[in-house]
This record gives sequence, C-alpha cells and structure tokens, in this order.
Amino acid sequence: MLRYLALAFALAGMLSVAPAHAHFFGATRDVDGFQVVFQPFPASPTIGANSTLNFSVLYNGSNVYNVHSAVTISEKNGPVIFQDPYRLYEISDITVPYRFEQAGSYVVTVQTRIAGHEKYEAQALEASFDISASPPGMPFDEILLYYATPAAVAVAAIAVYLHSRDRL
Repeated sequence: MLRYLALAFALAGMLSVAPAHAHFFGATRDVDGFQVVFQPFPASPTIGANSTLNFSVLYNGSNVYNVHSAVTISEKNGPVIFQDPYRLYEISDITVPYRFEQAGSYVVTVQTRIAGHEKYEAQALEASFDISASPPGMPFDEILLYYATPAAVAVAAIAVYLHSRDRL
C-alpha cells in the first residue's frame, strides 16, 4: 500500500513541474509570420470580478524579446472603454488585469512594436479577439469540467466493473 502511495506522490510531483519557457494557450491569430495568442482568465469573465487578459506574441513558436505593447478594450461595434498604454516587456508574454463592469460582447486588441523589425518597429503589429463578459454564475464550460466529466467517468467505471463481473 505504501508503494502505491509513494508512486502516486511521485507522479503528482512530476505533473506539477512547470516548463521553463511557457506560453499562454488559447485563441491564435497569425499576422505576417507572428502568432498572437490570447487567453483570458477566467475563460469566461464575470462582471464585477477581477480577470486577466493574457497574450503571447510569438515568432516561429518562440518569444520575441524587448517589445512595447498596448492593450485596448472596446465594446463590440462601439467605443474604446479601456486603454492600457504601451509598456516595455522583456519577453512577449503580456498580462493585463481588467474588471468588466457590464455584461456584453467586447473586442480586445493587443498592439506590439518589435524593436529591430523593419515593419513592426514603426507600425504596431495588431491582433483583435472577441470576448464576452457575463453576469455572476457558473459558466457552461465550468459545469462540464467540474460536474459532467466526473459523472461520465463514474458511469463508465461502473459499466466496466459490471461488465467484468458479467452483470452487464
């Protein structure tokens, strides 16, 4: 029994090690050979709650160094409601905190100037992403993750057990 417990702890420890050069994973836009990745946290922002807007600007899957980036948020087909000014980022993983105050659809745009690049040093590389903010409550994707998936696994395990005992 102790061997299994030690093995479980060893496996859990190996799974919790973070990679040294991680990027955000989410919606991706390709712009002139660059990949711009957007992942909000939480995935479905709730009005009145803190959220973070995470971006990675990559070239051939690798970070770009010493970039100046700005983020704007506008209502879908409406005015700009938030603007984070250009800031220097040593690596192109960008995180901006934001609190949505009203439910609705928004467009989040990241603009990045890349030092030493012939086009994007003077003109910003730009990528836009759609996002929706909703009233408080559990979003559908979290319901699936926390309730539906474990229930389906439990039903499958019971079916396998009953089948192995020739009762199903």
